[in-house]
Amino acid sequence: MSYVSFSAASGSRSFRLTEMRNGPRLLGVLLLAAASCHFGHASSNKHYKHRVPIIDLRGAEQFVATVQEEENVVSTVPDLAIIPETGPVCSYAISSVDDFVPFEVQVVDRYSGSAIIRVKDAATLDCNKPEYTLTLSAVRCDDEATRSEPVTLRITVKDTNNHAPEFDNPWYTFTVEEGKKDIKIAVLNATDKDCGHPFGEICEYEITNGLKELPFSIDNQGVLRNTAPLNYSHAKSYILTIVANDCGMRKSKSALVTVHVKEACLQGLHNTPEKVIFTPGNGNVRLLPNAETHFCDKTSCDVDHVELTASLQSTGGKTICTPRTAFNNDSMQSCAINPQTADLLQDVQSNDSAEKNEVAPADSWQFDGSKAYVVNPNKIKDLIPDKFTLSFAMRHERGSKEEQNNKQNILCESDHEGMNRHHFNVYIRHCKLEVVLRREAGSSPEFRAAEWRWSVPQVCDGEWHSYSLMFNSVDDTHLVIDGEIVKASERNPEILDDWPLHKPGVAKTRLTIGACWHGRQQTFVQHLRAQVASMHLLTGQTESTKAIECLHQCPEHLQYNGMDEMREGMSTSFNKEQTSVTLKAKSIEDMQKMIRKLAYSNNKDKPLMESRDYLVQSKVVCKGNTKIALPDFTGKVVIEKEEKLTLSLSGSATVKTDQTAVKTGTPMIPDIRITISQTDKDGNEQDVTDKHKLDYCKVHLKPSRDMDLEYFSSPASLIASLNIEFEHDKEGITLSGDDEVSGYRDILSKIHYFNTRPETYSKRLYSIQCGMRHGRIASNEMLVSMTIDPVPMSSPASSALHLVPPPAVASVPSVPSSAESAAGLDSLELIERHFEPAFDQLGASRLQNILEMDLPRPKALLSHHGFDSQQGAIAGGAVAVVVVVCVGFLLVLLVIGVLKMRDTPIPSRRRKNKRQDDGMHWDDSGMNITVNPLEDMERGGGQVAEEEYSEDDEESSDNESEASYRDEDEDEDEDVSEVLPHLNNSQRNGLEWDDEATALSNSRSYRI
Repeated sequence: MSYVSFSAASGSRSFRLTEMRNGPRLLGVLLLAAASCHFGHASSNKHYKHRVPIIDLRGAEQFVATVQEEENVVSTVPDLAIIPETGPVCSYAISSVDDFVPFEVQVVDRYSGSAIIRVKDAATLDCNKPEYTLTLSAVRCDDEATRSEPVTLRITVKDTNNHAPEFDNPWYTFTVEEGKKDIKIAVLNATDKDCGHPFGEICEYEITNGLKELPFSIDNQGVLRNTAPLNYSHAKSYILTIVANDCGMRKSKSALVTVHVKEACLQGLHNTPEKVIFTPGNGNVRLLPNAETHFCDKTSCDVDHVELTASLQSTGGKTICTPRTAFNNDSMQSCAINPQTADLLQDVQSNDSAEKNEVAPADSWQFDGSKAYVVNPNKIKDLIPDKFTLSFAMRHERGSKEEQNNKQNILCESDHEGMNRHHFNVYIRHCKLEVVLRREAGSSPEFRAAEWRWSVPQVCDGEWHSYSLMFNSVDDTHLVIDGEIVKASERNPEILDDWPLHKPGVAKTRLTIGACWHGRQQTFVQHLRAQVASMHLLTGQTESTKAIECLHQCPEHLQYNGMDEMREGMSTSFNKEQTSVTLKAKSIEDMQKMIRKLAYSNNKDKPLMESRDYLVQSKVVCKGNTKIALPDFTGKVVIEKEEKLTLSLSGSATVKTDQTAVKTGTPMIPDIRITISQTDKDGNEQDVTDKHKLDYCKVHLKPSRDMDLEYFSSPASLIASLNIEFEHDKEGITLSGDDEVSGYRDILSKIHYFNTRPETYSKRLYSIQCGMRHGRIASNEMLVSMTIDPVPMSSPASSALHLVPPPAVASVPSVPSSAESAAGLDSLELIERHFEPAFDQLGASRLQNILEMDLPRPKALLSHHGFDSQQGAIAGGAVAVVVVVCVGFLLVLLVIGVLKMRDTPIPSRRRKNKRQDDGMHWDDSGMNITVNPLEDMERGGGQVAEEEYSEDDEESSDNESEASYRDEDEDEDEDVSEVLPHLNNSQRNGLEWDDEATALSNSRSYRI
């Protein structure tokens, strides 16, 4: 091989032959090229029209180009151009074996052939087709047929991270059994539409919602596991948010993964609270309100029934139930004891409280053999009949032989004086409880039972016991000790017969406790040595056995609150103290419903225990009598100390009003305030009114109200919207029901007082008291004095009539001035008496019903003839004209009457008037009758008439005092003799307001 160098330079063009192989052909070509360059230089800057363009590869075999997916310009190596002398070119033709070529060439300089390869506007590159192999040819200007030799263009599409990873599903659901750890829950898979590494590969999965708190993890391969055992009772399911990252760290959208925890079958009770809180005074608290009963052997056991026993557990060797012997008002009310039962003892605190570690009743009395007490005669007014119930609590020691031989009277009814007969007595002798009940004179003369002797060990064991003697008749008697009936036998009780007592000269008796009164010696004998508490007597009827058993119920006990939901196969059974209960059901589901109704109750006002444990044992009985015991459960009841609450009432102690307001209704306590306060640990009072409710409020008049004159109005619509009942009685008003303080306050402030005869009282006193916590917390007794001022008479010069519209029931009337009151009363009474039936003559029962409704005040009752308060200005003038005409007409009649009386003899005229008066009843409260002075002058003085009527006054005075329903002080306030000096008392008897003839004949009353 030989090398030849050749170079030629002409202008800007130069060629150099660097290597030449042997061969004449190649040398000839080179010489020809050198000659062409020489001649081309001679004609510089001239392009030959028919020359074919030559693409300048600059020694490369092909063009190599790259482009990003999201870019439009292709980068080529080398740059696309032609040999300048072969131009110009106006375009490049791109061809491919594919039908569609997403590229185009844009010529920048047609002489040099410089051009840019771009992605077509309608085309989109994707890394899924990473390479294009194209053929590129330069097209000469003005002659598309003249093209260069084609060269190869290889374009590579480079991937960009323009796609985020995507999960197969947006939501996944899996189930994991509780109690197991490191379980492969699932494999999550995400993909990326980008191509290859790094953008098209998933490098990481992560949990984005609280990875540290949730017991789950996921690795880079998408494997989801639990890092701790799952607990169904703690959480039934979990929701995870998981994202995937590609190797370019682009995140996917979150995928939601729900992991359900499958409960492992664990037999026994579940969802049970560790403790429940009991607050005294709040009734009871449910022990297992949300409990669930699980049984896992359903396949091997065909369930016949389920049994469950719950029992209170004693602590420190102390018994759970301390027998209750002293019965307070709360326990008697809760057990529905007959309200006519009389309490024979006072509330006295015993000073011998705790011998033998016992708690004496709070209201016990110590009888030492010398004390005796007389029962208030107002409590038991009649002799104790042969039908009664006597209940008492007693602790009695055996004592010496001498003490056992003597009668020790517990309760004795004997003659007050003159004799020593025992009509009725309960006593102890020879450690027997004995009862003597003698039939009184006038009973059938039969030899019948009169004495009963029970031999029972409780009488002398030195322990507290309660006794109830229940006598339906002398032939039907029962003794109940500590809530259990003593079974009668042939010799117990011993029954002795006797004759009725003979008729005494004096029938008065005395009822005593602790001894028996001997009226002949006027001394007490046969004293008692014992402690006695809570003695109650019901005469004329007997208490129910169920109520007596309720009184002896253990204060701390269990309750079942689902008796109204019992179905076939369900049953409950308690022990005597109700400290243990057994439930039975046909299925697990029924038992689950029953156990949720179990409750704990403690009736003690101040429980000494701070907590009480309880045990629940259950078992499943299969058919075939196979028994499967379920795990036991022990719970705790925490007994909180009762809050020390103070309920207080406040407001104005005086209410001033007048007779007009009282007649139309006046508010009794418009500004009452009810507050509930509590003292905190630091001794500061806190207002807790909004946190508690009231049980009742009562408003009592002192003295009791006159049912015919005094009434109340209540806001019926407001009461209907609340859980409050409204009751009227002779004492006053009682609101009852468990409701908010604000509701009670609103009702009390809207209660109005009415009196159809406002002149009856000048002052009215009433008290307000409220209670809460089932009556155990009572407020102070708030006393209010209502002063009722008389309305001054209207002046004769007053001629204008003013109609005062009645205020609404809920509004508080303002006290008018004296001038306004006089004018208002005068016009109101004139209109009432001239144009409307008298308000006083409405029936009492009808008025009661109207006033107890949520209606306007009673003056509104006078509008049924169409008189409207809005027409007062027009109607006032019209009424004035009518009144003037009527007065003129009456004056004419009066003159005619005077002239006629001159021609009529006095005796006959008197008889005539007497007959007319007998047939007519005048309403003296609403009129003033003026005696005609001319008539007196004609008679020669007025003493003749007065003397003639004086005898009738004396004769009828007694009858009037008996017939009138008003008190003497009311009659003094309304002295008829001064107003009507010419009427006798017999005529005034017809003026009583409750007389039916008066209401019929006096349909209108006039002021003369």
